[in-house]
Amino acid sequence: MRIGLIAVGDTGDAAEAGLLAGRSLARHQLDFALAQGCEKIILLGYGASKEAIALRHAAEAGGAQCQVARSIRDLPAAVRGDDRLLVLAHGLLPDSPVAFDQLEQGYGMLVLPAEAGWSAGFERLDLAAAWGGAMALPGRLVAGLDELPEDADPIAALLRLARQGGVPERALAESELVEGRWQIVRTAAAAHTAEPAWLRRRLPPVSRFRPTAWLARALVRRFASPWIDQRRAAAALPAGTVLALAAALAAAWFGFPALAFAALVPAALATEAGAAFGLLGRSLFAAESRPARLSLILRLMWDGAFVAVGALAIDGSRAQRLFAPLVAAGLLHVPSPAPEQGWRALAADRGVLAAWLALAAGLGLAEGGFMLLALLLIALRIGPRAGERG
Repeated sequence: MRIGLIAVGDTGDAAEAGLLAGRSLARHQLDFALAQGCEKIILLGYGASKEAIALRHAAEAGGAQCQVARSIRDLPAAVRGDDRLLVLAHGLLPDSPVAFDQLEQGYGMLVLPAEAGWSAGFERLDLAAAWGGAMALPGRLVAGLDELPEDADPIAALLRLARQGGVPERALAESELVEGRWQIVRTAAAAHTAEPAWLRRRLPPVSRFRPTAWLARALVRRFASPWIDQRRAAAALPAGTVLALAAALAAAWFGFPALAFAALVPAALATEAGAAFGLLGRSLFAAESRPARLSLILRLMWDGAFVAVGALAIDGSRAQRLFAPLVAAGLLHVPSPAPEQGWRALAADRGVLAAWLALAAGLGLAEGGFMLLALLLIALRIGPRAGERG
């Protein structure tokens, strides 16, 4: 069995170290351990605290057992000889794919260059190396804790036992420290400093030629991080999308096409923001398909509302009213040769398309606006491919 060992401190209070993106450092470590395949989590410290209870619920939601170890004497009974124990240092922010892969290779202890590691708050091992804050060791070594005093530090003792037991060292490049992907965070100020880079890793920038997605990510980075673990907050953006789509359909039904298309703009913004918010709740190391499925469903709902509003905004027979909106919506799903590069990315921005049609409908030119839009989408998405074949 794979077991993760996470320290929650003497009181289990996360306030002293602060929260990073709305989560304690121990919660970030839990996500890392679960992604490593840990089937059991041992919380080292005060198990009745609010933080420890939240960690236990999160571990169980992730499919893992959870157990509390109050002292060094509790660990040998919790780990069998054939188990694999993942030990994470107190205050470690584990966000490095390189370190993740090294720990997955088997038993090993991460080490850093001595000066760089010690300066960054990691424990120095000798003149050449500092402990990298994480190690995977065989469970049989944990039995050695029984020979140590009751007041010995469990993680420091396990580090010593790992070195004596010949657990191989795995070097972690200093660049992982410099770029903030692997660091010790022990104060609220340090957590605040580390948060922007953490957010950028989960929400990489998009082209400014996709202004709806760009604005949505900027807003999420600025305001959403304290709400990552709140279920109501996670549901708010999809609910906002549905409400905006309903408002658009109602406005179109009662004969206000310009207002209907304008309502599709915040619906597109809420859809992009919801997708971005979902990325913040995901581990870098374990893909989760649910947010992606929800985002796809909301985009398809937006496209359906787009077609319905367009059909209600155009005069003529049913076929005439449906043709142009269906062509425009269908072209949104034609892959672009370079969707993230340059001005061609505008063809993928639903908010921009809705704003253009709101303007056209306001001038009484909804059908002409759809025709021009369809021609532009063909030029942006299909035209470059034809040029490449020629």
